[in-house]
Amino acid sequence: MKAVIFRGTGDLRLEEVPNPKIEAPADAIIKVTTAAICASDLHIKHAGTEPGTIMGHEYCGVVLETGSQVSSLKKGDRVAGKPAFSCGSCYYCEHRQQSLCSRGGIFGGAVGSGKLGTQAEYARIPFADNTLIKIPGGLDDEDVIFTGDILSTGFSGPLRTGVAFGDIVAVFGAGPVGLCAVACTPLFGAGMVIAVDVLDYRLDVARKFGAVTINAAKEEPVKKIKELTGGIGADAGIEAAGTKTTLDSVFASVRRGGRVSILGTVPDDYTFRLGERFFDIFNLNIGLGDQNYGAELMRLIKNHKLDLKPLITHRFPFAEIMKAYEVFEKKQGNCIKVILKTS
Repeated sequence: MKAVIFRGTGDLRLEEVPNPKIEAPADAIIKVTTAAICASDLHIKHAGTEPGTIMGHEYCGVVLETGSQVSSLKKGDRVAGKPAFSCGSCYYCEHRQQSLCSRGGIFGGAVGSGKLGTQAEYARIPFADNTLIKIPGGLDDEDVIFTGDILSTGFSGPLRTGVAFGDIVAVFGAGPVGLCAVACTPLFGAGMVIAVDVLDYRLDVARKFGAVTINAAKEEPVKKIKELTGGIGADAGIEAAGTKTTLDSVFASVRRGGRVSILGTVPDDYTFRLGERFFDIFNLNIGLGDQNYGAELMRLIKNHKLDLKPLITHRFPFAEIMKAYEVFEKKQGNCIKVILKTS
């Protein structure tokens, strides 16, 4: 089969590799029908991982074969997958913290992946019952391709900040994850969602999701948010860019007694001065996205409460995935998300 392989820092190649096989009773083998490229793939491409690793963790497919312990899936089922595989039975899984699974890992080059990835024609999925989600009838791959990763991560923003009816929520970073947060936040009853970015084409999509937008390259976002909130600040802030500037801004724009959730990867040298907010009854949440709501998110999509298709700006056949990487990394043609079709 063909797969995107990490060969060294900055070096990805589309190569022929052996087809995957069932290696454990809880495994499934899927034919990947749709894949996507994520910003995390770019981090791994340039930061490095074990040579020979198959890239990718955003995927849909069809089940071809299941191990003897797989009970909820059968050959022919259409599925979308989570980026992290987890056993479902360890301490962390039982406490709904699946990304911390003692026996799990993350596809596509992260710690514990075992070289597994999904930017390939076929993929082995460990703990398939807990890692794959059946796609409801009437939905196609493009409806649900983001459910496992960026949609679940974006949904974690308003979930973890406890967004309530009437809240004003500021989302810093209108990339794919930030836009998913923008799209999900009204589901929690927010009275206003403010999206902040420096690229107008991303803010155009945020407005399609109902957000008030601020281009931080043209106006000072903290000042503008204070103006929009009568000088008080936002009730909740969601950081989805992972830069010092956006982190500083989200903290400065959220009111006393407010809440912040960080979804972007925090720079190693970033310092948050706890003393500056100690007396503010201020709540801060950080960490990987919550993977527990995939089936519920699919129901919202099926019931026309959520539509992430506006994020898809480019489509390529899988054979042109290296060109797709270039388009995505360089943001050519106002790229937000790239979809790869393997069949």
